[in-house]
Amino acid sequence: MDIKAEIVARIDNLPPELQEQVLRFMDSLAAPVPKGKAGIELRSFAGSIDSVSSSEMARAVEEECEQVNASEW
Repeated sequence: MDIKAEIVARIDNLPPELQEQVLRFMDSLAAPVPKGKAGIELRSFAGSIDSVSSSEMARAVEEECEQVNASEW
């Protein structure tokens, strides 16, 4: 079985709500990736955040972002 047929077969076995989730995921894969800035263009921002703000941001990331919610996909 080729890969497209395998994908279709697997999607056919999913309930409609998961098929919609697959479709949204496929849309995200096809979305254009925004072009970022070269590192050299961002050098002017180096050192612009004071150590207190930097510490506060690091603490917020540790407290809020480094958690896994098992009920999310």
